[in-house]
Amino acid sequence: MNLNCCLKTVAIVLLMIFIVGDASRAQVLTPVSKKDKIFIDYEFSKKKFYEQEGTFITLWLYSVNPDIAFANEAEPPSLNKGKFAYASKVQDMRQPKKERVKGVDYYAYPLSTYLVTMKEPGKFRLQNGSYEVGINVPVVYQDQMWGEQRGFETRSFRISLPSSEFRVKELPVVEGTGNFSGAVGNFEIVTSIPEGNIILNEPSTVIITVRGNGLIGNDILPEYREAFGNGTKLRSVSENSRMFFDGKDVVSELELECEFIPTDKEHCEIGIVSLGYFNPETEKYETARSEPVRVSVKSLSVERSVHDI
Repeated sequence: MNLNCCLKTVAIVLLMIFIVGDASRAQVLTPVSKKDKIFIDYEFSKKKFYEQEGTFITLWLYSVNPDIAFANEAEPPSLNKGKFAYASKVQDMRQPKKERVKGVDYYAYPLSTYLVTMKEPGKFRLQNGSYEVGINVPVVYQDQMWGEQRGFETRSFRISLPSSEFRVKELPVVEGTGNFSGAVGNFEIVTSIPEGNIILNEPSTVIITVRGNGLIGNDILPEYREAFGNGTKLRSVSENSRMFFDGKDVVSELELECEFIPTDKEHCEIGIVSLGYFNPETEKYETARSEPVRVSVKSLSVERSVHDI
């Protein structure tokens, strides 16, 4: 075999590789029809929920073909009126699943999960919006050199989101003056003092933690000031908060780091810290309260003896 023949053979092989590779990467814009059996649907954690109550909305992609190449939001959905008081995408750890819909077996994939709240009661509807979804579809094509060949092409579908209605319930009227903080959920409060000697008239720190299922807004704080005064003097407070999705509900945690001065060696206590909230499960206003914490205070001479050693 001479050099020219070898070069021709190599060129043919490279051309064949290019054709096969190009077929596997091709994207064909395809209109969605009933035979494609692909659609997107909403899943609400609650279709009826209260004002300021956190609710999850998940978009699921259903397809009879499990080989999904991509799914990109083309146009976000919108409300028919008003707007969300809070809306944020959360990390959803749920896995794809199989589900039978109207006698057809589908593969279902979670696209996005949002945590939302509404500030006004009423009936609302999610509408409009679309996704561009790519599905790898097996194809058979004729190759000039090798005849019938098998590969795949990525067909791109523009899928419109369905309309979906939900209802927001009005919070009950607070009786009397009340102590409702604005938080909706179910919470508890714990007061803890870091390890180490607490010295009379020297700055020390106590941690107050509010934790529970539900949203704690940026402007919501527990009643903590009255907890100081019995042998203590509050100097400063710093806040640290976080929120995460545990797979079923939103978990909020608010931590207050309070610097205080112990002013009484014999009678020093961090009193009760409280938070008034609305519990959507019991449909009642409730109050979370911490337990008072006795503080063991040492004299300044103890601290000095430690330094002398």
